Amino acid sequence: MFKPITLIIVSILFASGYWFYTNLVTPQHGSTVRVMNLPWQITVVDEQTLHVLDLDIGKATLGDAVNILKSEYNVAWFENQDDSISLEAWFIRVSMSGLRAKVLLELDAEGLDKDYLLKNSGKPKIQDSRTIKYPLDDLAQELSNRVIHSLTYIPASNIEPELLKKLFGKPKESLAVNDNTEFWLYPEKGLVISYSKKGKEVFQYIPVGNFARLQQSVLATVAHAKQVKSSD
Repeated sequence: MFKPITLIIVSILFASGYWFYTNLVTPQHGSTVRVMNLPWQITVVDEQTLHVLDLDIGKATLGDAVNILKSEYNVAWFENQDDSISLEAWFIRVSMSGLRAKVLLELDAEGLDKDYLLKNSGKPKIQDSRTIKYPLDDLAQELSNRVIHSLTYIPASNIEPELLKKLFGKPKESLAVNDNTEFWLYPEKGLVISYSKKGKEVFQYIPVGNFARLQQSVLATVAHAKQVKSSD
């Protein structure tokens, strides 16, 4: 575990663009800490498993994430336009190796009974996507064995594009949403980065065998943006 003074050093290294080093020498007796849970340290375990942030996406559960991310979190389910169900967990204050972020997990929703969920849900809220969100915090423990299908990481600090490409490498494909936002696709890593000149960067991770699903979502977002622009 990092000491407070080490966390300060981590923050300085990251802000100055040197945090792509993974060996950190601490002030305590010159010991070396090997950091292995940074958002750009991605391991493709197999087609259905992606290791990042100490989690095996595709195998790890919500309960595993609670133990590793060590943050307050909320759980909610969504009633989609096609009448399907989505399940998500939102971790509010994640800090790993001195880097602060918010983390969103897409969880396996197979077999969930809609009537049961409705009986145990909080007040619903209609989303911009026209889906309906229902808080499910009272069922958090019951849902702890749900497997993580994908993970979204939103860093607290903005990162310059040059540093992003040093850390993650050059994307295989870049798609512009508008003048401010681009999607960078890394299918071999199961990663999509949403880079924004004015907002927060967003990192989305999914097992490489399921990358097509994430890619389809990106393409739909880009197509919708173009449609809106042409109608203005």
